[in-house]
Amino acid sequence: MTTLKSASGAWKYPATCLLLLMVWGCGVKTSPYPADAILPGPVSGLSQFVTDQGELVLSWNAPANNMVGRPLQSLGGFEIEMSDNPANEIYCETCPHRYEKIDLVPAMTPPPGLMVAQGPYTWRYKLTSGHVYRFRVLSVAKNGGVHPGSAVPAVVWSIPAPGALAGFGASMRDKAVELHWSRPSAGYMAEVEKRASDGQWKPLPDFDGASGRYVDLKVDYENTYVYRGRLTSQKGETRTAGPWSDDRAVNVLDATPPNPPGYLDAALAANGVRLTWESLAFDPDLAGYRVYRQLSGEDGFTRISGPLLKANTFFDPVRLTPDATARYRVTSVDGSPRANESGPSPTADVLLDPPAEAPPRP
Repeated sequence: MTTLKSASGAWKYPATCLLLLMVWGCGVKTSPYPADAILPGPVSGLSQFVTDQGELVLSWNAPANNMVGRPLQSLGGFEIEMSDNPANEIYCETCPHRYEKIDLVPAMTPPPGLMVAQGPYTWRYKLTSGHVYRFRVLSVAKNGGVHPGSAVPAVVWSIPAPGALAGFGASMRDKAVELHWSRPSAGYMAEVEKRASDGQWKPLPDFDGASGRYVDLKVDYENTYVYRGRLTSQKGETRTAGPWSDDRAVNVLDATPPNPPGYLDAALAANGVRLTWESLAFDPDLAGYRVYRQLSGEDGFTRISGPLLKANTFFDPVRLTPDATARYRVTSVDGSPRANESGPSPTADVLLDPPAEAPPRP
């Protein structure tokens, strides 16, 4: 092993050690920690909406990763940049645009166990009618760092809001609410929201705003639902809304009776009449049955059963009389507060002659 000696002749360090010291101490630095690895990436789900008052609503979700695609560890907030131009004949859509930073939206406190609160985040801005805006949303690190590649653009047109939704109404159907409105002209769509007992306005599922009709099947009996509608117009990615209609409240009541029994049999017994009819136990709305009778000489039917019958049989202790006839019919009743009663079953007639006495034995 080669060694180095001082002027006095004493060895100091091995040559290999000196080479390592020269490498370590010569001022050569390793590559700095890349900024992309700590700066947040682009936001997701950026959407826009303009109210009937001309207020822009931007919404987005926080980035899940940093600029190198790894899970984001921290987030400071979001910068909002804007370019404002009159939408006139000299407006150039493809020309370069000058952006100015106009706001900073701080990040939400993340839920327990998460590094970043996903959102959604919402930002509002009052627009000037007849202008076209360009916005950029950029993610900001906690130390204030912003990567230019995180910018997500949005073009917003400030156009006049549409008028009111014409002919909007709501009416009750059999365990459903039917909504109707005048079909919008080209370039416009209807939007309808619903409010139930929780008090939150929610959009309707699978809603076609151009059809002029919608049947809401997601309702329950004995509940009140409130609906409202409005017109929207679309230009590019900008959706502009008109004013909401007056609320339409519908109290969904169970007004539909169950089906009646399909058949009725009556048989004479020694001391009355035995009745049997079709069982409707498969009907989940069924609460029970009622039995009605009409004797010879009577004008109409009289209910002869007391409380609702659960079984599909009944015994009538009617007095047996020669040459008299009893006519019977049965109805079914549901379990709603109104106790909706079906129409009558087919009638069954019984001759009330007493059975002949047996002759005396010789």
